[in-house]
Amino acid sequence: MRARVLLISYYYMGVLYIDELLRAGDEIVGVVNWPGNTGFNQGWYVPPEYDVRAKALRNYLPLYEPDPAKLNSPEFVEILCKLSPDFIVSGYYSKIFRKPLLSIPPGGCVNIHPTGLPRYRGLSPYFTHMLFGDTHNYITLHWLDPGVDTGDIIGQASIEIRDDDTGYSSGHRLTEAGAALFRENWPKIKAHEAPHLDQDETQASTFNFSWDMAEINWQQSSLRIWNLVRALTKPLGGAWTLLGGQKLHVWSSKIVQPAAEIKAKVKQPGEILALTGTGLWVQCGEGQLQLTDIGFEDPSIGSPPEFLGSLMNKLPILLG
Repeated sequence: MRARVLLISYYYMGVLYIDELLRAGDEIVGVVNWPGNTGFNQGWYVPPEYDVRAKALRNYLPLYEPDPAKLNSPEFVEILCKLSPDFIVSGYYSKIFRKPLLSIPPGGCVNIHPTGLPRYRGLSPYFTHMLFGDTHNYITLHWLDPGVDTGDIIGQASIEIRDDDTGYSSGHRLTEAGAALFRENWPKIKAHEAPHLDQDETQASTFNFSWDMAEINWQQSSLRIWNLVRALTKPLGGAWTLLGGQKLHVWSSKIVQPAAEIKAKVKQPGEILALTGTGLWVQCGEGQLQLTDIGFEDPSIGSPPEFLGSLMNKLPILLG
């Protein structure tokens, strides 16, 4: 069965969707892409091979890049209606589809959400499970309804979060697992034989990520901060804190066991305990971190060790 598909997607998921739909021999009647690197997507690195716009143009596909705030407008919905899609396929596009848009395709709308629904409904990025200290990242293929990620589940997949993973590396593998999940279920969706599994509301939660959350809260545990740092590190926007009123990016860290002489002292969360050849030792709300790769947002300030020298008369030195 060859289907007419309207694709509404962004980032690596959108590129892989195009590959899967073309491989299946379906007709992509339109690609709706998020315009530029704005809004929720600020701080996301988009390499050329993840560029949905370029992918669509290389394959001569009709491309639409509306203001996301107008995705559900009557004017744009009318344009999409004229495309007469059998299905809408979406993923990683951070806008809720309203009923007029959902009602366009007779076969329904399916979506990829990069968490294990019903956990973390909402604007949850592909590193959400890492942020909360889980051992695996999960991804869900589900039907769309008027709610926020509340539609029936078609299937789920997961990838293990490795100790050396970042949000970007684990998210890359998770997105590929999502594409494989879609490939497995797409023939059943087209044949109207795909599952409609109820979500377990007793397990439901909501998480809406914003880049304000990139600021480190030193009251949190060393484990929680370590996960935040690695989830947001390069090539994403990075976690950060303040040192002497200056914005300091923390690109990597590791959990450390304090030496006996440091352990005996009373310490405040965010207090710099030591400066070593391998980085700063910092007290957290619970445990300690070694910051192994740091740098000021303003490079003219100089290196953090040099800057620390100018603050030595203000002990204790606190981050945040």
